[in-house]
Amino acid sequence: MIYQIIVYPIEFIIEFIYAFFQQFLGNPALSIVGVSLGVNILSLPLYNIAEKWQQIERDTQIALKPKVDKIKSVFSGDEQYMILSTYYKQNHYHPIYALRSSVSLIIQVPFFIAAYHFLSNLESLQNASFFIFNNLGRPDQLFKIGSFAINLLPLVMTAINIIAGAIYTKGFPLKEKVQLYAMAALFLVLLYNSPSGLVIYWTLNNIFSLIKNLYNKSKNPGKLFYFTCVFALFAASLFVFFFTDKTFLKKIVLVAVTILVALVPLYIKIFNYLINKPLAIFEKNKKMRLSIFVSSCIGLFLLTGVVIPLSLFSSSPQEFSFIDTFTSPLQLLQ
Repeated sequence: MIYQIIVYPIEFIIEFIYAFFQQFLGNPALSIVGVSLGVNILSLPLYNIAEKWQQIERDTQIALKPKVDKIKSVFSGDEQYMILSTYYKQNHYHPIYALRSSVSLIIQVPFFIAAYHFLSNLESLQNASFFIFNNLGRPDQLFKIGSFAINLLPLVMTAINIIAGAIYTKGFPLKEKVQLYAMAALFLVLLYNSPSGLVIYWTLNNIFSLIKNLYNKSKNPGKLFYFTCVFALFAASLFVFFFTDKTFLKKIVLVAVTILVALVPLYIKIFNYLINKPLAIFEKNKKMRLSIFVSSCIGLFLLTGVVIPLSLFSSSPQEFSFIDTFTSPLQLLQ
């Protein structure tokens, strides 16, 4: 049930992105690069929210720490617990809020499970090569010591993960540093004998995480991220246009996507204009907002519950007549 609600939609998105890049690039390894880039871009808002929660928790912990340390040094046992509980209540804080510092790690879990399930069973990775990796469907086993094979990719992945964590947690409490390094060690154990394609995907995730941390340290990370995406899409368009045998239509579609992304600042300006000018009336008029909301709900109900099913039935009545014990297609609407 949890898998169907949380993990499967993410796996479906991963599969869709992979199929999209495979259709245009025809290379499983490059498609994995596209999947990693796409997933990181789509999940960026979630990580930004998680980062805000984590920052709130850090600031709260720093503000409460002097008094908490003093209470712990003077009192002990039940007396310490009661005084700490009272102090937390006075500051509108509960110890369970400490979980906010682990939100970004929790977010990674469903993405990891979805990618693991999809890429571990992907037939197109079998016998597919990429540079020095002969089979993306198997562990890389690049080095051997006697009969013992050493997988290099998981070690590289872990090193990049540690570097990204060191940059991200600079100046953070020791607890957060330990969490990230423990996660790096856990992924090393989980992925050491996994297919090379999956390890490449997670390694790229770590690289993008490192780049994201460097962006956040810059003065204007938003602009830097925008120009990086435009440059990457432009380079991909040039590669597909001049160095592949894809159809002209597919090349045009990729160029169109690049142009659409490049015009993002224009979309933002148009959106801000609409919010501040023509649509500003909705912010002031609650009755109008409510009427639009109610009418939209009614319209969606009629569209999805009546119009679309009836249109489907009318397109081929014989296929919907006498299905099992149903004698009328209207029973299918229940």
